[in-house]
Amino acid sequence: MLIRILLTLLFFMPLSMSEGAPVVVQPTEQLPQVVLRENFIQQAEKCIKEALLEAGETRRYTIESVIVPAGLRLPLGEITYAGSIPNGIRFARGTQVNLDVLVNGKKYSTVRCSMRIRVYDNMVVATRQLRQEQVITAADVRLEEREDTGANWKYFTDVNQVVGLVPVKGIGQGKILNSNIIQYPICILHGTKVNIKAEVNGIMVTAEGVAMENGRKNRYINVKNTTSGRILRAKVIDENNVEVAA
Repeated sequence: MLIRILLTLLFFMPLSMSEGAPVVVQPTEQLPQVVLRENFIQQAEKCIKEALLEAGETRRYTIESVIVPAGLRLPLGEITYAGSIPNGIRFARGTQVNLDVLVNGKKYSTVRCSMRIRVYDNMVVATRQLRQEQVITAADVRLEEREDTGANWKYFTDVNQVVGLVPVKGIGQGKILNSNIIQYPICILHGTKVNIKAEVNGIMVTAEGVAMENGRKNRYINVKNTTSGRILRAKVIDENNVEVAA
C-alpha cells in the first residue's frame, strides 16, 4: 500500500508542485492593482545602473536577482518607485536595493531586493608557471577579461605594470597577478655600500652607509652610518640610495 501511494504521488503530482511553479499574486477587490516580481527586478536594476553611472563605472557588468518578493497588491492609483542602495554596491556579493512603492505620490510600502552585481575587466594573468623571485617578462603575462571579486588587492590592467617585478611566491598559469603576490626585485644586497639621504631643515644631506639586510625599492631596511656607527631605518630609493625620514 505504501509503495502504491508513493508511485501515485510521483507520477500524478500536479505540474505546479513538481516543477516549482512561481508564486502568482492575484488582485483582490480592496487591492485591485498588482506589481509583479519582474517589475521589482526592473526597478532594482535601474537603481543599480544609475548608481554605477554616477560612480563613473565603465567596466562591463551583469546584474542578477537573488531574492526578490513575488509581487505586491496595491490600491488604485498611479504607481511610481523610489530606489536606494543603503549599504552601497558590493561586487560579486549581495547588494540590497530598497524600493519605495508609491501610489499617487505617497509611500505605500518598501520592497527589499537582494541583487548580485558582477563586474569584469581586462586583467594581467600569467601565461605560464612563474617561480618565486623570477623576473617577469612581457612573454610571461597577457591581458584577459576576468571578474573583479572585490578582493582586498589591486589587479593590473597593463602588462607594463608588472614587467620587471618578481613573484612573492610561485604563481600558477592563468592566475591573476595582483599587488599581494608580486613585488620589486632585490636591488640592494646585505653589505652593499649605500648613500644615506635625509632632509634636515629643508636641506638634503648625504652620508655613507652600509645595508644591514637585503632591500627592495620602496621597502624599509636597516642601514649603518659608517661615520657614526648608528643603525637607521631607511627607505630604499634605488640600488645606490636610501632615504631616512626626518
